[in-house]
Amino acid sequence: MIQDSMTLGQAGIVSLASMTVVFCVLLVLFVAVTIFGKVASSRKAKAQPAAAPKAAVTSAAAPAVPAQDDRDLFCVLAAAVAAYEEGSGNPMVRNRGDLD
Repeated sequence: MIQDSMTLGQAGIVSLASMTVVFCVLLVLFVAVTIFGKVASSRKAKAQPAAAPKAAVTSAAAPAVPAQDDRDLFCVLAAAVAAYEEGSGNPMVRNRGDLD
C-alpha cells in the first residue's frame, strides 16, 4: 500500500489512525504520570512522622535588614528610557568613534 500511490480517502484514514495512536499513547502517559505522582505523594505523607515534638530553640534575633534605597537605580533606568525614546541609538555606547 505504501509502495503504490494512495487515494485521498486512504491517506485520510492513515492520518486519522496515526493521530489516534499518538493521542492514545499521550493519554496513557498522562494517566501513568498522574498515578505515579499520587503514589509518591502518599508515600511521602506516610514517611513523615506524626507531629514530633520540637525542642525549644533559643537563638538570637535575625538582624534587621536596612531598607534599600532605589533612587539611584530609578534615575539610571529613567535616563536609559529617555535616551532610547529620544532616538539617540544605543544608550550604552558613549563614543561611536571607537566602533568604526
